[in-house]
Amino acid sequence: MVKSHTSLILRYKLHLYVATACLTLLAINIAGVEFLFRKNIKDPLAEIVAIQNEYLETYLADVEYLERSDLTAALRKNRETSSESSESTEPESKADAGLVLNKLVQWHPHSEFGRKDPLVPAKSREFLMRYDDDWIKGRTFVERGSVKADLSLLNDIEKFEIWDIEKNSPLESLVTRAEFVLPSQLPIPETLDLVTAVKVRLIQGSYDGKPLEALRQVRQFAKLLLSTENTQLVMAGLSTLDLERRAYREYVDREWIDADAWLPIDRNTSMRASRAFNATAGYLRAITSEETFNKVFNSGKIPLGLCAAANEQLPIEYAYRDQLMGWWPLERHYRQGFSRLDRVLEVAKKNCRLRLLRRLHSEDAFREISPEAPWPLVAFPYFRTLFALRDWAAWPKHFDGYQRR
Repeated sequence: MVKSHTSLILRYKLHLYVATACLTLLAINIAGVEFLFRKNIKDPLAEIVAIQNEYLETYLADVEYLERSDLTAALRKNRETSSESSESTEPESKADAGLVLNKLVQWHPHSEFGRKDPLVPAKSREFLMRYDDDWIKGRTFVERGSVKADLSLLNDIEKFEIWDIEKNSPLESLVTRAEFVLPSQLPIPETLDLVTAVKVRLIQGSYDGKPLEALRQVRQFAKLLLSTENTQLVMAGLSTLDLERRAYREYVDREWIDADAWLPIDRNTSMRASRAFNATAGYLRAITSEETFNKVFNSGKIPLGLCAAANEQLPIEYAYRDQLMGWWPLERHYRQGFSRLDRVLEVAKKNCRLRLLRRLHSEDAFREISPEAPWPLVAFPYFRTLFALRDWAAWPKHFDGYQRR
């Protein structure tokens, strides 16, 4: 009886020692992670929040200004068409330029789909780049054929209302397979080639006696670019509006058209749109404070550039989701932030096409972005969160336009 009682006491002490050792190791682990967080991760995360807060009032002022602009009126029409087409059961939409344009452009990274050669040959592109802001004065070279471009993609584009790059394109197979690719690596039409083709078309309008026709085609093409729900193409659309304005001034200065014959989008509007479009993605992060998030995404209006921002930022956020949910005791987590992102996604799904993003979300196919760290540490709770936060904080902040002003 005494021996049995002694055995129980020894077993109890052993269990107590083991539990104490485990708790001690856990405490050391948490303390070590917290030390590394404060030393290496806290400041980069704080910088993201500080930048968001620093430009919030300017961003909201930009959004308010742009809501009253002709540019946003055109985008709103495109967005309504996008929403209707995304819910439509018809296999094709007559308003979709993608059924035509996707086959006429070169894609990057290069694929078997679309053009094999650029719209503007490399020699012609380099020539126009050397002219810099005076590219519009290269009419003699275009007229003589030393600067060339295939401008057939601009024919009959006035009948289109949106440009869907996810149907009848290299992106379509990704949607079908629910294949996750980082936004920066997705195949898209080559933007530099498109913008250079626009330059050639506007130069052509300076000698063919039809400058207004060139302005109308380029404006329509800019609207289509702005409807693509892709950040790089949206920025190309805004650049196209700047090129249109430059050509308009040349046409007026040369007295080829009257000043009141055309109304370009002013520089203030395109500049504010460019920086605000990017910043919308910058606020679409799980680390964004609830107060800031509500001001941007819960104002009762569709945030400016929501579709492109969702395509640009949400795949990155969701790729880190598993690592940042923090289910272990005292583990740092961003569960509330991801819940807010989920609510924004539901709004975006009602107002945007987002075919690839929808498919990835429905299949839970966002591939976890593995942190660059020793494997054993990446596999451990607490430490894997730490390394994920380090890499997560290194992604672009999207406020470059505000920082350069």
